[in-house]
Amino acid sequence: MSEGEASTSSAAAPQQQQKQTLWQMQNTKAQKEGPHATVYLVSGEQYKGDFHDNKRHGKGVVTYKNGDMYEGEWRDGVRHGNGTLWVFKGGKYHVRYSGEWVNDLPQGSGLFYDDAGNSYDGEWQAGLRHGRGRSVTGGRPVDGFGGDVYEGSWEHDVKHGTGTLMLANGDMYEGQWAHDLKHGQGTFFYMSRGRRYDGIWQEGVVKCGSYSEVQPAPPGAPGALPCIELCSPAGVLQEGAAAALGLAA
Repeated sequence: MSEGEASTSSAAAPQQQQKQTLWQMQNTKAQKEGPHATVYLVSGEQYKGDFHDNKRHGKGVVTYKNGDMYEGEWRDGVRHGNGTLWVFKGGKYHVRYSGEWVNDLPQGSGLFYDDAGNSYDGEWQAGLRHGRGRSVTGGRPVDGFGGDVYEGSWEHDVKHGTGTLMLANGDMYEGQWAHDLKHGQGTFFYMSRGRRYDGIWQEGVVKCGSYSEVQPAPPGAPGALPCIELCSPAGVLQEGAAAALGLAA
């Protein structure tokens, strides 16, 4: 690079910086306050609604660069309050989330749909399912027909606590969960086999319990039920040996 080119380049930098500074100054001077018509932002977003201290605040609608849209309440420039997020897919708008927001994330009560149409209606915390809620997977969101339905406790986006899972084939589990797996005391109704299991589960596997008949198994019912495993085989043997020695004495 020649000395002349270097001088031109070094002179252009302050000019560019000055332009940015002037733009920022003008933007600051043009403080937006109260209701506004559509505002076109540098990010490609379009916003129509209330402003306070140059920030989205109150009620308003934003259309994002990718076509998605949010309509609802704002506070200090972020989604906060009640609002609905729509995703633009296949030339149509579909509800992604409708409910309460805190600091730009779902929090409180809200209804969510994923791309496959599965739904969750319940409590949220920091954008995650947390609290009591109902999920429908593979069925009609309104009544869950044709899919799996879970109603119960959630923690950090997974089933955790107590809840009931109703499967599309008619089977049902009622009991405790941990980290999205059956864990603790629970009952599983194998309705297609006319049997039920009552007992302890550990990480999704039956451990200590018993099977009983709910109703006669229909013709052509599936075969064997899951095997029951002892929670502590060594402990059972020790207790049995101690009992035997006690009787012998």
